[in-house]
Amino acid sequence: MKLDHARAAALMLGLSFVAGCSPVVAPTPIPSPTYQCVPEAGGDPLPCGPIEFETSQRRDALYAEAEAVYRRLWAEMARVDSDPAPHMTTELEAVTAGPYRETLEQLLVAMRGNQRLSGDSSLVWVRRLIGLERSGSVVALNVCTDDRQALFANPAGGEPLQGRAVDRRVYLARADGVGPLRIVDSEFARVESC
Repeated sequence: MKLDHARAAALMLGLSFVAGCSPVVAPTPIPSPTYQCVPEAGGDPLPCGPIEFETSQRRDALYAEAEAVYRRLWAEMARVDSDPAPHMTTELEAVTAGPYRETLEQLLVAMRGNQRLSGDSSLVWVRRLIGLERSGSVVALNVCTDDRQALFANPAGGEPLQGRAVDRRVYLARADGVGPLRIVDSEFARVESC
């Protein structure tokens, strides 16, 4: 019987060596997803992680919403400025708030008798303004508009007045941090061209 135990022990020892010599298969690493983020100022996309990608997506959506709001304002102002007695419309109220709305109401009164007679205006470009805040804004845009091909009535009489190119900074916010973006403030300068 001792021989059987010895053979069994040798067999077990041999099997343990065979098992110890078998190759161990390393698990295949799962590749991490590579995201591409466009820098806030624009340019070529760069590799980024999932958190940066999500932040980038939210930021891009905010700028896209801000541009859509400005384009609504621009389209409505192009319609309103051909009226000899322009006034605040529901569309203008929908895209403005705060100091900007107050200034716009005053501008519409000042525009009476200065309506567009002919020609077109163009929104030449819209760009992101990074890191600028005014009147509680959460996002800002730089836009350039060109009215140089348009003629406007002269409220003092005489020859029509030629339009101008204007470079604007536009600041947008949400009422109490919720709801749609609205233009709350702006700055502008007349320029030779856009």
